[in-house]
Amino acid sequence: MNPEVDRRRFLAASFGVSAALAGAHVISAPARAGEPVPPVPIPDEPVTPEDWRALREMAAAVFKANEVTVAGGTFHMPSRDLYISLFAWDSGWHAIGMSRVDPALAASELELLLNQQTPDGHVPHETLFQEIKIKPSFKRMVTMAMVHRQFDQNRRSAFIDPPSFLVAAEKVYAQTQDRAWLERILPRMERCAHYLTRDRDLFGDGLVSIIHPWESGTDSSPVFDQPLHLNFSNFFSAASRALLYPHLLNQCAKLDWDIERIATANYFVFEDLNTNAITIRGLIAIANLNQALGRADKAQAFRDQARAMAEALVRINWDDSAGCFFPRWNPQKPQLIKRTTCASLLPLFTGLVSKEQADRIVAEHLLNPAEFWLPYLLCFNAKDELDREKIAMADLMLWRGYCIWTNMNWMINEGLLAYGYRDEARELTRRTAKMIRHQGFREFYDCRTGRGGGITTFNWPAVVLDMIAVSWPEVMA
Repeated sequence: MNPEVDRRRFLAASFGVSAALAGAHVISAPARAGEPVPPVPIPDEPVTPEDWRALREMAAAVFKANEVTVAGGTFHMPSRDLYISLFAWDSGWHAIGMSRVDPALAASELELLLNQQTPDGHVPHETLFQEIKIKPSFKRMVTMAMVHRQFDQNRRSAFIDPPSFLVAAEKVYAQTQDRAWLERILPRMERCAHYLTRDRDLFGDGLVSIIHPWESGTDSSPVFDQPLHLNFSNFFSAASRALLYPHLLNQCAKLDWDIERIATANYFVFEDLNTNAITIRGLIAIANLNQALGRADKAQAFRDQARAMAEALVRINWDDSAGCFFPRWNPQKPQLIKRTTCASLLPLFTGLVSKEQADRIVAEHLLNPAEFWLPYLLCFNAKDELDREKIAMADLMLWRGYCIWTNMNWMINEGLLAYGYRDEARELTRRTAKMIRHQGFREFYDCRTGRGGGITTFNWPAVVLDMIAVSWPEVMA
């Protein structure tokens, strides 16, 4: 973070402990109770047709519970219990799962999302709809009071999200073959890609930068500790994080969300691996969809752009001594953050890193039982690094502790298949499917026990349906 940021202002803000906890996303009741829980049984058996049918029925029920129809169409809130808006990267994961349940509805959600695009080309992180009449929880009201300055007069956030929706569009089109729909949304997808790769290239190196941790989707990832001078060794660190994030948002608002001014101020400018890997894969999706419409020249141009971005990612973020990728921050004095998370492995998802690099990522990290290849797959944070820390409330903060996120499993599964690791992809899918079927559609899962945490009616686990479809297609018959 730029040293000019007045940290005392946000620490002195008049938010109570409840607001701090809301910002820290302290939501896991079992962990809060401190009661030991038995591990989830994962039977030593393949994915079965019964698993497929049960998970598909569970997905349909959860989607229905979170469904909202507004003037522009129908979409799914991540969960009506807390996240009562249209969220961009959430809708990408929804569409991927929904493509195996109701492809036409998945297409509708993506089109509604892309129709929220702002004149500069960015697809908002969040869009609020007055038609949603669900009474917000106290936590939601506190959170919105803290972050309201991100929204424009049309109730669209100035923040971006990792563009999972670009990747999802290819999955949905594969199921619908709806050319009219594709012709409507593809120009918006291309404008979004242009904004991300041009307007958000704040290091001037061909990669996408984010200006707030919330833009990464991985809210409290440990990669943000160093840039933000956070230390989660005690409760007060979580409280300070809860105040710091709205403060950073307000700093951007004071600069009228002018990206060049924000980059110059350098409060927080970060090359996030999650965002960049998904953007590269999104460019490939745009290329493939243009190819499907017979636009070969445009398809080749987007493939070339994806390849150039992947080459920049390798040149800048690959650490040969570690055998994986690390994010970078601070364009005025660029430096890597040497912290291993699932995002360190996500360049696999692009399919554009070398086979040698992919093999090292898989052998040295993904299949390493000390890091990621645990009985329950996949912990977002390398377990050996977590075990060396003393993190207060590690189980209670999103993305900071021993948490499994199904969207990460989906991306790693795609990456494994891209590099020929079919058996490993099938095992990742098998364990993910069995865990979700036992625990239900939860916000995240504990890598030590397989137990679900957070929201109890969360849509993301529906991506396991697509994992099964590509890794265990025989059970769909």
